Amino acid sequence: MNWLSSIADTLALRWEAARPRGRLFIGAVVVVLIGLVGLTPKSLFGVPLAWPYVGLIAAVGWGRSGIGFGPMLLLLLFGFAQDASQAPWGSHGLANLLTYGLSAMVHQMFDTERTPFLSFILPVVTLFSGITLVWIVASVSSGHFVRVTPMLTAYFATLVVHMLITPLFDLGIRRTVPNGGST
Repeated sequence: MNWLSSIADTLALRWEAARPRGRLFIGAVVVVLIGLVGLTPKSLFGVPLAWPYVGLIAAVGWGRSGIGFGPMLLLLLFGFAQDASQAPWGSHGLANLLTYGLSAMVHQMFDTERTPFLSFILPVVTLFSGITLVWIVASVSSGHFVRVTPMLTAYFATLVVHMLITPLFDLGIRRTVPNGGST
């Protein structure tokens, strides 16, 4: 068991030493892999399974580091890839970008580094806002209200996956403003 602990420690040290572009690349690979698996039929013994909106998870994670061009471009590309398979053109890209901006804004406003409750509740609320935006765009584009149950199951699947993979979307950047606060 000691060798397993040493492997985990080595990976943690390498992750801390990784540059933001490398972390962004690893996060993008995770999004692509989960997204590609999500294109396959998802049912277990005839029961349809919900698949997480991993683009929203990336938006919340990358938003903690502030606004940047690289994450915005990747979120748009991920959104267009989702739109090609299941939604009106631009709806997931818009939801990803707005969730990214909301995440950057709330992490700038609140001290999430020293408040564990906020570091838990802010992603929950931000992901819910992103899922709600996807539901609104889907309802408007279809001309009627879209069923809420599949969206809620996707939200809970997104929350579970977010808890498991959120460290992979930490870019390691903490932007500061002149008065000592964070941006």
